[in-house]
Amino acid sequence: MRYDCFVQKWVQKPYYPWVIWGLAVCAFSVDYFARVAPSVMVDSLMRDLKVQALALGSLSAFFYYPYMAMQVPVGILVDRFSLRWLLTSMVLVCAIGCIIFSLSNQIQVAAFARLIMGFGAAFAFVSALKIAATWFPTRQFGLLAGLTQATGMLGASIGQMPMAFFVLHIGWRYTLLCIAGIMILLSLLIAFIVRDPSARLQSPCLKKNFLHTPWSGLMEVLNNKQSWWNALFAGLLFAPTAAFAELWGVKFLRETYHLNNEIAAMAISLIFLGWAIGGPIVGWISDRIKRRKIVLLLSAFFSFILISIVLLIPHFPVTLLFSLLFLYGVANTGVATSYALASEINPQAISGTSVAFANMASVLVGAGFQPIVGWLLEKNWNGVIANGIAVYSATNFRWALLVLPASALLALMIACGIKETYCQRSEKA
Repeated sequence: MRYDCFVQKWVQKPYYPWVIWGLAVCAFSVDYFARVAPSVMVDSLMRDLKVQALALGSLSAFFYYPYMAMQVPVGILVDRFSLRWLLTSMVLVCAIGCIIFSLSNQIQVAAFARLIMGFGAAFAFVSALKIAATWFPTRQFGLLAGLTQATGMLGASIGQMPMAFFVLHIGWRYTLLCIAGIMILLSLLIAFIVRDPSARLQSPCLKKNFLHTPWSGLMEVLNNKQSWWNALFAGLLFAPTAAFAELWGVKFLRETYHLNNEIAAMAISLIFLGWAIGGPIVGWISDRIKRRKIVLLLSAFFSFILISIVLLIPHFPVTLLFSLLFLYGVANTGVATSYALASEINPQAISGTSVAFANMASVLVGAGFQPIVGWLLEKNWNGVIANGIAVYSATNFRWALLVLPASALLALMIACGIKETYCQRSEKA
């Protein structure tokens, strides 16, 4: 009782929204450790689970299937129920998935564990943006969307090289157990600190929404054509990052530039670092100029140019390669702006559902590209196996990864059909 009184007083402090938003983005960041872990474990997983490229790409993608499928239900749930307990329990679920994955010796068990991870991780991102939409002024949402996505990417950036180091020295199984331990600690912090907003912080529109059926908000989102254009844009723009940075990039750099696992992981981490730095800056600029569409167009254009250069032009000096990867990460942050747009093209009462729909599309397309690249690698593979691991040449990788610039180019075309919101939320209810 005394602790609850203390927390209730703390809730009144001006910095409290930043604290609970920070815990939500920490959950998103730690979830990213589990999400990208296979990228630095490719050889170990292929050897221990006795699989090749297509199977490994499919295994990695199992994280995304429940993550994607749960996005709209998550949006509905965070719009209607206690965000505190939803987030606490789901961080624990993700930790359980990591533990099961670390103990698996068969690909079927590992795939099941990835499903559990993805299910638990599905709540963090939407929860963070729901906190931003509920506890903060509208004028700050673009910045907070960028910061939220950036923090997740920073987690991936920080996690890549240390994970590669730990995989080398303690093995991939113990590395995943360490990630699970961090998640358990974070879930306890969320349970003790996070509180749901009082009625005074919720708009009349939001209160009205509680009287409707759970699916009424979803139908409103689906009936808005701009929801579809924006979601498709988010998916196509993020696909190269999902397929390259989150799975195949480390292996690509090892084969084409003959880097060791740790240096290749550090290079890929620069994509996430670019996201972490560029996301808040791009979000702030978008808020400042009160424009979304021009940011989406420029993001897609430069993402297409930079990923094409990295994949198609061989033998860059390593320093230049690192710079290009970092700049690609900065350019790709238009995905976060599309989430800000998602919160504006539909009423605040269903902002969680609207953002979740856009996030679902980005995950759906990204998850699809991971096994597609694996299938293209196997299609052009010459059958060489070394130490029980299939060997794919630099040429194999370049042909397989051609689908990624094509995705960014298509995102650029889709952006032309998106309407400008001028950073104003829809008043339609």
